[in-house]
Amino acid sequence: MRKLLYIITLALVPMVSIGQITVNNAEDFSIGTVLRFQKCDSKEVSEGNSGVNQTWDFTTLKTIADTTIEWMVLPNETENSSSFPNANLVEKYSDGRFVYANKTQNENYLVGFIDAASKMTMNYTKPMLFAKRPMTFGTVVTDSFATKYTMNAMDFEGKGVVTIEADGYGKLILPNGTYNNVLRIKITQTQNDVLKQYSTKTKTTTISYVWFDGVHTSCLLKINMTKSGYYNKKSVEYLLSEKKE
Repeated sequence: MRKLLYIITLALVPMVSIGQITVNNAEDFSIGTVLRFQKCDSKEVSEGNSGVNQTWDFTTLKTIADTTIEWMVLPNETENSSSFPNANLVEKYSDGRFVYANKTQNENYLVGFIDAASKMTMNYTKPMLFAKRPMTFGTVVTDSFATKYTMNAMDFEGKGVVTIEADGYGKLILPNGTYNNVLRIKITQTQNDVLKQYSTKTKTTTISYVWFDGVHTSCLLKINMTKSGYYNKKSVEYLLSEKKE
C-alpha cells in the first residue's frame, strides 16, 4: 500500500509543476513597439485575490474618453538622452512622460524619468529594478534604489526598496477579451525623500498590479496606487493594442 501511495504521489508532482505559469517576456520591449492603453474610472476597482487558478473579472470597467500611447524609442531620439547615459531604451508616453531604462536579457532597470506636466526630472543614482524575466508564480525579488530629482524648482533626494512578486495566476477577463494562463505580478515601491531646501521628509508607497499572458510583452492590465503624506492617486488602464512599427 505504501508503495502504491508513493507511485501516486510521484505521478501528481509533474501535474502541480505544469499548472504553474511562467512568463518569459514581461516588459521585454524592442525598439519600435507601440502600445495603446484604455484609461478607466478607478473608483471602486479592486485588484482581486492572489493565489492559484484565479478568475479576475474586469468586464464592468468604466472607460473614460482618453487613451495612453507608449512608443519604445532609442535614447538619442529624445532631447534629454545625455542626462541618462546608461539608458538603452526609452518609453515615450503621449502625456509627456519619458521613462529611461537600461534593459538586459533578464531585467529592466529604471535610470531616469521626466514628467513635463509636473516639471519633474529624476535621476536614479542607483537604478531601480522594475521588470524581471522569467517570472513564475511564487517568485519574489527585492532590490534597493536611490534617486536625485527636481520638481517645480525644488531639489529632492530619496532612497527606497522595490519588491516584485508573482502573486497569482489564472484567467483575466477584460472588456475587450478573455485571457487564459495569465500571471499577476505585484510591484511594491517604498521611497523616503528629503526636500533639500527645507530638510522636509516624506514617505511614498506605490503598489502596482500588472497581468501578463506570456504572449504580449506588455501587461494586459495595470492598476497603480500611490500614497504619500500629500496625496493619494489611483489609475487603471488595459491594453488595447501592441504592435511593431
